[in-house]
Amino acid sequence: MGSVNNAVRCGFICRLCSKIDKRVVHIYGELGRKYNLVQKIRDYLPIKIKSSDGLPLTLCISCVQRLNRRHTLQMAIKHSSARVASHTKVQSTTARRELNQHQQIQLSSAAIQSL
Repeated sequence: MGSVNNAVRCGFICRLCSKIDKRVVHIYGELGRKYNLVQKIRDYLPIKIKSSDGLPLTLCISCVQRLNRRHTLQMAIKHSSARVASHTKVQSTTARRELNQHQQIQLSSAAIQSL
């Protein structure tokens, strides 16, 4: 138990997986800010994080990579959904336009036949 307490005090334990590692990224440090780790944790994980909560403020490299992959996936899904919605909207508009043109042609044909 002493080694875990020492790891927490020295900042070598991962906040997410509890792995003890000398290669960690400080969540509020330069790299943590560069990769928006706090925001990604808040957005994608069911944990609350504050700098003053007394819990480890570091992430192991594996967890940083996993968090960044999750972010990349979320962004791809978001952009894909927007493209699909835009494409669907264009198709819907085109279909309505074609239907209106078809109805106008039918009305014109009916008007001509009634003469």
